[in-house]
Amino acid sequence: MDDQDFYRWIDSEQGRSASLAQLRQQCDKVLDPDRHLSCSVTVFARMLEAKAANQLPEYYLAIKDKHARAIAADADLKPLFSTFGSKSLAILAATGDFSVNGLARHEVLPLHPYADNFHVAEEVLPFIDVGAANGASARFVLDTGAPQTRVNIDTAKKMGIRLLPDAFYRYSTFYGEKGLAARLGILGSLKVGTREFRNVLVFVSDRDNLLGLDLISKLGRLKITSRTLELNSPPATRCDALTVVSRQDLNQRLVVAAQLDRRVTQAIIDTGNVDYLTASSPGRQLSVVQALTPGSSNAYTGDKRHFQRFDGVLVMQGNIMVVSYKYYPGFTIPPSLLGGQYVPSILLGWRAFKDFELNLDLGSGRSCLNKV
Repeated sequence: MDDQDFYRWIDSEQGRSASLAQLRQQCDKVLDPDRHLSCSVTVFARMLEAKAANQLPEYYLAIKDKHARAIAADADLKPLFSTFGSKSLAILAATGDFSVNGLARHEVLPLHPYADNFHVAEEVLPFIDVGAANGASARFVLDTGAPQTRVNIDTAKKMGIRLLPDAFYRYSTFYGEKGLAARLGILGSLKVGTREFRNVLVFVSDRDNLLGLDLISKLGRLKITSRTLELNSPPATRCDALTVVSRQDLNQRLVVAAQLDRRVTQAIIDTGNVDYLTASSPGRQLSVVQALTPGSSNAYTGDKRHFQRFDGVLVMQGNIMVVSYKYYPGFTIPPSLLGGQYVPSILLGWRAFKDFELNLDLGSGRSCLNKV
C-alpha cells in the first residue's frame, strides 16, 4: 500500500468513519519510510482533532523514534515533534478519556456581540457563554475558522486548567502573524449549554478565548445564525450550498465551493473574522483605507493595517451576489486544493451571517450554508 491509497481510503466513506485504531492500521500498511511519516502526521493530526489526549504520548514517541532523522531535517516537523516534553507526556498518558456529556435536546443559546457587557469593542463577533465544572464562566468567540480551541491564560486559571509543564507550541494566524507562542493544558470540564466536554486538551495564550472547530464539531447537529447557536436543531429542509470539512494540513476547515470574480475557489467559513469577505489575492476597483485587524475583539488596538477594498461577484452554488470584499497584503489564507492544483481561498466572515446561516451536521454529512 502506498500513501496515495491511504489518502484515497481516508477520503472514502469507510475512512471518514474510521476509528483512530483503524487509521493507524491503514497507515502501518504504507511501507515507504517517507510516505509512512506523511500518513503518520495525518493520524497524529486526527488524534488532536479527536481530542484523544491520552492516546497521543505513545504514538507521538513511536513516530518520533521511528523517523527521528527525517523529522530533524524537516523545518516544519521538527517543531511539531518538539511540542511535548517527558513530564507533559506522562500527564497526558494519565488523563481520562475525552467525552461529551449532557442531554441531546434542543437548546437555543444567545450569541453576544462583545466579550463582556462592560466594554464595547469596535468590532462585533459571536461570543458565547462557556462554563466549567467549578462554576467559572467566560465568553468565547464561536470561531469556525479556528481549528483548535484556545483559552486565555486568565480564563484557564479560573476554570482550573492543568498546564502541561514542558509543552509549548507556536502557531500562525490567517492575518500574517507567525510564531505566536502558546502553552497546552488539560481542562477537566468545559460546558456549552447543557453539553459538557470532559478532559479537554486546549491551547493557552494571551489572546481571546476561542471555541474552535475541534469542539464545535462535537456538539452534534447545530444551526448558527446571526443571533443564536442552536444545539440539536431540526435538520435543514434545504441546502443552498453544501459545506464540508477540508483537511489540507494539520488543520481542519469548513469550506464551501465558490467563485469570486469568475475565479473558482473555496470559501472558508470563518465566524471569527469580522469582515464579510476576505480574499487572498487582490481584485479590481481598489481604495486604500485603515481598519482594525480582523479577528481582534479588543476594545482598542494600536495594530492597524491597510487593506484594499474591491467590488466583485460572489457565486456559491446558485447564489449570485454583488459584494464588497477586502484584500490585506500579508494575509496567509491557506490555499485550496481543487482538481490537483492549489488555488487562492477566500474567507467568508461573521458579517456574512446577516445574509446566511449555517446548518452544521457533520455526522450525516449534510452541512449547509443557506441564504437567509
